[in-house]
Amino acid sequence: MDNARKLLTAGFLMIMLGFIMLLIASLTSAEAKVGGAFVIFIGPFPLAFGFGEYSPILILVSVAIAAIMILIILLSFKQPQAQPDNP
Repeated sequence: MDNARKLLTAGFLMIMLGFIMLLIASLTSAEAKVGGAFVIFIGPFPLAFGFGEYSPILILVSVAIAAIMILIILLSFKQPQAQPDNP
């Protein structure tokens, strides 16, 4: 249990360090294009929010992922057909 806690703490600290490094890099760069996007999945339905140059691509990808997720859910609920007995 002690090793798991150490790994969890180390992972959390590395993520926070990465965020801080990205923040510093974005503040110190002279010219930067601003853009971003994120997707929230509620069940198989995506809520895509974006701004900037690549947001239409994000929305298309999220719709494709949602369609695949819905297809997988529908196929998992499909009842198996009874097989006839062969003599």
